[in-house]
Amino acid sequence: MNLEGRPKEIFVIVVGEFIKTARPVGSEFLVENYDLEVSSATIRNDLAFLEDLGFLAKPHTSGGRVPTVDGWRYFMEEVCEPSFFPETEMVKFRGLVADLVTASAKLRRCASEIFPEMSEEFLKKFLIEKIFNEYDDGRKK
Repeated sequence: MNLEGRPKEIFVIVVGEFIKTARPVGSEFLVENYDLEVSSATIRNDLAFLEDLGFLAKPHTSGGRVPTVDGWRYFMEEVCEPSFFPETEMVKFRGLVADLVTASAKLRRCASEIFPEMSEEFLKKFLIEKIFNEYDDGRKK
C-alpha cells in the first residue's frame, strides 16, 4: 500500500504528533495547528480512511487517532528516511521496546496463571485496553 496526497500528509502529521506527545491526535487539533486547507469534516474523512486501512485506531469514541502496529510498520518502512531518527535515539528506543516486550510477556504469564480460563488473545486485548485507555502519563484517568 502506498499512500499519496493529503491522506499521507495527515498520516505523517498524526504519527509525528503522537511521537511528540503520546496522545491521540484529532481533526480539530490538525485544523488548528496545520494549514491543510480543508475542513475538519474532510480531515475526519481522511482519518476514517486511514483507520479503514488499519494504519490508525481510535482508542476513544470522541477522541483522536493513534498509529496501529500496521501504521507504525508503514511509517518506518515507507515514510521514514534512514536518518529520520538519530542512531542514539534508535538504540535507546530499541532498549525501551525490549523492556516493554519483556514486561508485557511477564504480565501476560502472570495474568494467565490467575485467569487460566482466559485466552491469550483476550489477555492481550485486556492489557492493551488497561495500559492505553485507562492511564494517561501514569495517572489513572
